Amino acid sequence: MTTGKSPKVPPLGPHTKLLSFDLESNGLHGEAFAVGAVVMDARGKVLDEFTARCDIVGEIDPWVRANVLPAIAEMPVTHKTYHDLQEAFWAWYVQAEPQADYVLVSNGYPVEYRFLLKCQDEDLDERYWQHPFPILDLTSLLMAAGQNPGTKNALLTSIIAEHKFARHHPLHDAKAATLAAFKILGLSD
Repeated sequence: MTTGKSPKVPPLGPHTKLLSFDLESNGLHGEAFAVGAVVMDARGKVLDEFTARCDIVGEIDPWVRANVLPAIAEMPVTHKTYHDLQEAFWAWYVQAEPQADYVLVSNGYPVEYRFLLKCQDEDLDERYWQHPFPILDLTSLLMAAGQNPGTKNALLTSIIAEHKFARHHPLHDAKAATLAAFKILGLSD
């Protein structure tokens, strides 16, 4: 194990690449059951992507049943258990993260942050320093850019409509967040 981790802070520019990931969970504090992740450049080119899904264990949250399950109806179940899904994501993340300049989430707390911590806890000795540092989120980017953070939903809605993404599909949400971040940072049209 190393004795520290330096933040990744490359300059922002036309060659910037972001790794963004999104999860769907059985309620805000429930277990994740679908993940989508993407590495994308500032031109919007997808360099790498990942999706995984497992069955939901237990009673399904009514909001999830009404909003998420229809959006991911065509997304196949790829893993038998949450643990299998988690390990597959982590294997992808460890190889994909070095390709990106920064890691991004749309709204990381509590779902995405909890998931990352659980991934690391599976083998903390090996994964101790493998977390994203820093991790960016869209609301903070809006605030840092001097924009109203309340415009985030309108920005995402516009991108989702333009690209014909399905809201609450984790891969589509990860792509939308990445495109939004590049727009906020002034790196795309």
